[in-house]
Amino acid sequence: MPKLHNSPYIMNSFLEQFPQLVTARGGNFSELCKRVGLPAEMATGKHQLIPFDNFIALLEVADETLDYPEIAFDLTRRQSINAIGPLTQLISSCETFGDALRKIVAYLKVLTSGFDIRLVSNEYYLALHFDVFVPTLLPKRQFQNYLLASSVSILRRVIGGQYPLRGCFFARNETDARLRAIHSEFFACPVIFAADEIKITIDRAILDQDVTLKLPITQLRKPAHTLGSRALEHELSNAITLSLPSGKASLANVAWSMGYSERTLRRRLSEAELSFSQILQSVRFDQANRYLQSTHYTLCDIAALLGYSNQSAFTRSYIKWSGVAPSSYRQELEKP
Repeated sequence: MPKLHNSPYIMNSFLEQFPQLVTARGGNFSELCKRVGLPAEMATGKHQLIPFDNFIALLEVADETLDYPEIAFDLTRRQSINAIGPLTQLISSCETFGDALRKIVAYLKVLTSGFDIRLVSNEYYLALHFDVFVPTLLPKRQFQNYLLASSVSILRRVIGGQYPLRGCFFARNETDARLRAIHSEFFACPVIFAADEIKITIDRAILDQDVTLKLPITQLRKPAHTLGSRALEHELSNAITLSLPSGKASLANVAWSMGYSERTLRRRLSEAELSFSQILQSVRFDQANRYLQSTHYTLCDIAALLGYSNQSAFTRSYIKWSGVAPSSYRQELEKP
């Protein structure tokens, strides 16, 4: 039986493009995974949850062994906006950057754990503050690099191309002049190290700018009419998993994320003798059992991550799936 631990999780989709970058640098992806105690199949398999500290450890070991301190910057440049979930779908109806930003931050608050994002604005500027609750992550170079670089990459894609940041603030120090230059080039704004907090500041006027979403390098949406039954089930499971934290894992929304119309996906599922409802419940059950292994998450947290409106609805579903309450399952894991 699995054992309890206290690490937050992220989806392994955060590692999209990471194996390719490692290989291009002359590294061995499987060996790096082994070094940080993460099975390679968990890192590359469909809709897998991986401990957040393992993700950061992979970036750190790539930095050290491959002399690759800019790994987080290159990773975020290559990743699609949907690497962390269905952001394209979430903001498709937004007209202004402000509307899109508020939806993105609300989604990330549910999806991520270990840190929080706060929006603070005045008449001159908008600031994104990152409050970190996992002390062991805070001093790590690649944690802060990826946190700020991925945030900036998302913002640039939503607004379309480059836009002026007022400043980028790191809580860690950086004394290497070459690395300071790499940071300045990536963020294209004043970069402040050894700051009191981690944050990004932007001109407030950006809130009223139109959303002009740039197409990512890779896309979640892709027509899949040539998929066989098993491949279709895998793609559907993956799309559902990414959609759960947004609360938008309906057949219509998942069909959109896969590049189908709702009618076409219904037909494809019927031809393959697959049930959307059964696959949705299977994904939720698998994800629930993973989240229950980490005491970092309350039952209320897990309910939100699985797309439920409240904890009671999640508990009822879990009892239906397993015959026991989720709290009882966690108690069993506590036994020696």
